[in-house]
Amino acid sequence: MNPDFIPEADVNTDTLTALYKRAFYKCDKDDDGDLRVNTEGPRVLITVNEENKLVRFLAIYRLKENEPEDKKLHFMNRINDKIIFARFSLPENDHDVLVADYFLPYEDGLPAFQLIKALRIFANSVVAGIRACDEDGLVG
Repeated sequence: MNPDFIPEADVNTDTLTALYKRAFYKCDKDDDGDLRVNTEGPRVLITVNEENKLVRFLAIYRLKENEPEDKKLHFMNRINDKIIFARFSLPENDHDVLVADYFLPYEDGLPAFQLIKALRIFANSVVAGIRACDEDGLVG
């Protein structure tokens, strides 16, 4: 296998774990087998959706519980207007959580560099978005 290119059939959490460890990231797997990667910003959960050929990067932050929902929704609108790379949302069943995610298609495989770069840009975008848009100090 070419270490600079990951064929579609080899895009899985084991391969991604090895790749991110070679790039000097600390990472492990959770009980579901999903990859958790420590970045300089958020801890990023990485999953592989084989059916749709997508790698998902996910970061979760806790929001202050006693703040009005409309403040949180305005925050989501501000951050989504400012940050293009990641999508930010409040889960329907828990408005005290900020979810940021990004999907990278991997049909026909991916250059290893693209996976490393996507993680860095995602982590940096999430942190930058929160810093720029959290005017009310909602992220706890």
